[in-house]
Amino acid sequence: MRVNDISEWKKWAGSFSVEKRYDIFLAMIFAVCTVLMTRLQFSGDLWGSVSENYVKGFGISAILLFVILFCLFYWLIRQLDPAMCRWFGKVCLAEERKENEKKVLIFWSIVVLAAWLPYYLSYYPGGVYADTVISIKYYFSEKLSNRHPYLYNSLIGMAIQAGESLDKNLVWSMGLFTSVQMMLLEAEIIYFLHWMMKHHVKRELRTGIMIFLIFCPLIPLYGISVWKDTPFCMAVMLWSLFWIDLYLNVQKNQWNGKTLTGFVIGALLVAFTRNNGIYVIGLTALVFILMTCRQKFQRKILTYIITLLPVFLSAWIQGPVYDWAEIDKTDAVENYGIPLQQIGSVVAYDGNITEEQKENLDHFIPYENIKNHFSPCLADNLKWQAGLDDDYLMENQGEFLRLWFQLLIQNPNLYVKEYLMETAGFWNVDVATSDAYVQNFMWVTEIDKKEEHKLEQTDYFEKWFGFSFQHYVNPEYYISAAWFFWAFFVGSVFVMKHYGWKNISLFVPQLGIWLTLMAATPIAVSLRYLAALLFTLPLILIVPVLLQREREKDFDTGVRERERIL
Repeated sequence: MRVNDISEWKKWAGSFSVEKRYDIFLAMIFAVCTVLMTRLQFSGDLWGSVSENYVKGFGISAILLFVILFCLFYWLIRQLDPAMCRWFGKVCLAEERKENEKKVLIFWSIVVLAAWLPYYLSYYPGGVYADTVISIKYYFSEKLSNRHPYLYNSLIGMAIQAGESLDKNLVWSMGLFTSVQMMLLEAEIIYFLHWMMKHHVKRELRTGIMIFLIFCPLIPLYGISVWKDTPFCMAVMLWSLFWIDLYLNVQKNQWNGKTLTGFVIGALLVAFTRNNGIYVIGLTALVFILMTCRQKFQRKILTYIITLLPVFLSAWIQGPVYDWAEIDKTDAVENYGIPLQQIGSVVAYDGNITEEQKENLDHFIPYENIKNHFSPCLADNLKWQAGLDDDYLMENQGEFLRLWFQLLIQNPNLYVKEYLMETAGFWNVDVATSDAYVQNFMWVTEIDKKEEHKLEQTDYFEKWFGFSFQHYVNPEYYISAAWFFWAFFVGSVFVMKHYGWKNISLFVPQLGIWLTLMAATPIAVSLRYLAALLFTLPLILIVPVLLQREREKDFDTGVRERERIL
């Protein structure tokens, strides 16, 4: 078919149904990314040099592979999509059997407690990460810092202070922190169950989700991991439930003060447990307003104000209030990991750079050090090992960005390849390592010279029962964090395709976490950065079920209305 003018283009494009357009889009994304995956060489070592970690060249074979993969993915999508629709149609049916919710919650509370107690005994007092050691040292030095979230530093300090008040050592304090963290996570899972029952999620689906949340080893292993990522995951999980309720209430023109209160509290927890959290809640609030601005619903302006409240409150506290309290903010270099890596790739690969630009770059980081310390998958080498002048960068961020943009124009190919390498573990399902996967060991055992400040991990389970529980739950194979992103991406496309494109709003918190990571990740592989997607993974099944039920309710209402008129 020849297409010669705009009208013919429109006629040709109109021949594809909306569903087919989504299928073509998804198949194209899958094909492009799979081709990119085949061209990426990753040695398995984040510290690997440019000869170990790199992107291969593209040629005719890549184009042919794209065509083949596109056809294959399109066929698979067209086969699987109807089956998924039928499945969601069955699952959306309301629970027919009446259950005693109190008994159900008590039963699962006992199950999660019994299933997770061995983790606590096996890894006592928990696995302490390198960043957590810094938070512990902040307490002893009385330093106020938001380099690691100030709230998290304060929680660590409270646990140590409780231990000191009872004349206990640091091991006991970390054990207290881990126990409270695990109990809160257990309580949150039980609340999730209550939330599913409130929404009449079918018992079979609820049971499957509870089995996943309780018995998938990664989740309790995050429960014993003493690092900032676990509280963040818990905050995102809680907030996501209130966010879904808020969005669905607006669609049904309902007002619920408890839901809005929970949304605000959850959003604040997200903003204060990770430094990228404020961007996630800000993006979610913005998308919510854009997607609903033309709708009519109860107390619209007040709802928008309450939705934006945690964003502005977080910005005010983390800005002027922290300045007033003399709380150190995050180093500027933390925001420039990817631009720094892209500039480093120009030097490492002898790209197009002028002498003047070399002198300018030398103000930020000694030019001669870059080649010796550059690793395509790890920005930390340039940030901390190559002599970067963080103070100069802080005072001359505009100059740094101008240099970055100039080199982008001169070396677009190198910039794209380095971006693919620096973010590899978050889009390439074939890239996974043990680096920051879970924290089930002590990073260091000596905080300072004091005996009561030493850390030691004890496997009480093996000591008491004579065999190792760790042997069964310690990860042997590593799952790429990219799988969790792709699950939400596919879920988002499915929801847009069948229930309206605006409903992608329901997955904005998870997609927002991924986007902020892709904008500023300091490391190419780390499950902990996307662990919140693991914690909320069941939502990709629950959200379509809830939307399908609302559609059927609307249909039944319409049928009854027509019958009344007739």
